Amino acid sequence: MKNRIIYKYVGKVLITFSILMILPMIVSLIFKENVLPFLLPSIMCFIVGLLLSRIKVDSQYLYAKDGFIIVSLSWILISLFASLPLFFGHHTDFVSGLFEAISALTTTGSTVFGDVESLPQSVLFYRSFMHFIGGMGIITFVMAVIPLSKKDKSMYLLNAEMPGNNSEKMVSSTKRMLVYLYLIYFGLTLTEIISLGLTGVDFFHSTLITMSTVSTGGLTFMNNSLATINPYAKLIVAIFMFLSGVNFNIFFLLVIKKFKSAFKSEEFRVYVCLTIVSILFVFLETYKLYSSIASGLLNSVFHTVSIMTSTGFSISNVNVYPSSCRVLLLFLMLVSACGGSTCGGFKVSRLILMFKTIKRDILKIIHPNSVHVIKYDKKVVSEEAINSNNTFLFLYATFIVVIMFIVSLNGFNFDVTLNSVFSTFANTGLCFNIYNYADFSSLSKIALSIGMLLGRLEIFPLIVLFSDFRK
Repeated sequence: MKNRIIYKYVGKVLITFSILMILPMIVSLIFKENVLPFLLPSIMCFIVGLLLSRIKVDSQYLYAKDGFIIVSLSWILISLFASLPLFFGHHTDFVSGLFEAISALTTTGSTVFGDVESLPQSVLFYRSFMHFIGGMGIITFVMAVIPLSKKDKSMYLLNAEMPGNNSEKMVSSTKRMLVYLYLIYFGLTLTEIISLGLTGVDFFHSTLITMSTVSTGGLTFMNNSLATINPYAKLIVAIFMFLSGVNFNIFFLLVIKKFKSAFKSEEFRVYVCLTIVSILFVFLETYKLYSSIASGLLNSVFHTVSIMTSTGFSISNVNVYPSSCRVLLLFLMLVSACGGSTCGGFKVSRLILMFKTIKRDILKIIHPNSVHVIKYDKKVVSEEAINSNNTFLFLYATFIVVIMFIVSLNGFNFDVTLNSVFSTFANTGLCFNIYNYADFSSLSKIALSIGMLLGRLEIFPLIVLFSDFRK
């Protein structure tokens, strides 16, 4: 990391994160709980951030590689500091606390706690709040309030932290575009809190559920996830999970009344169709498991959307689902929703491009002399973009296999190993036959934590960071 401005930007990010930790401190005071587990890490994070931000730099220029390094290094350091409140509060050991913090920040939703209802209210808030921060990304928040780079080169940071977001085509200023995105994010949040309140859910719990929903996180304050909330609240959560899986550019186009442009999105149309078809399939396969058609439909809608958007909430036991549904849901878990959303997975847009590439290659075999151009949203896709997509999918599969091998050393059966890796790497959290990760070894927790970071940052930033360290 020869460019010293990297440290300066990471310092600003850490300072911002330390300030954000004031909110769980306030919740601690409200519920008359110990504030020190949050105060000490916040002070430590602030001091480290202040020291890094004071580093003198010769140039303010930011390169694309620097953006990847800043994002990956910031996420690693934030994860370390975010784990300390759980460790200092004696709620868990350091490795388990790190797993929980990374799970929250990457909006995965997997947990090491078997009884979350025994946790202090401030810790329950903290976990959901980490979801909320990680949903859009701590870097994007800093970029929205603090100018990080001259000549708007901070777009490199946005592309590294929110892959699949192409809002720069609609708004010339990165900062303006981020403000619009956050207005949409907060708008969804406020609307869901009010909607849940109207169904009878109290304000505090509505806030926790909402922060986990719009970030597509999945951590809750109840041991049975959301099984005990009323049916109307479950339906509202399902709706907002679906909306949170939409590329935020679509919302932006709707706000500025470009309705035709919004609904012309190829990815959005496939996302809607895939969701509807999957819900119908799951419903037809599982409705007999429930007391009524309405209950079967609600469960099918909720769990399909929950897994497809990598949220990970549940309202009943999904372990009773037949194998056909499990295979489909595991596929949806890996694909997830749209690029430019808060979801994990390798995204619908990449799936579309992959199938178009396969179709083109088959046509080339049949007609060797023909020329076939791949188009996405009626625009020609460059060979560089196609190759990048293929590389990403290969790396995605490779890392899953490697992490599965490491986790298999834990001695669990293949089903548990597969589900644990798929759900964490895809940042989903909800999986079959696993309720929490308390019994996983420290090695498995570290491997799965790395998988969560790789899934959230979509692999390349961490590879760039590791490659830079080797030089």
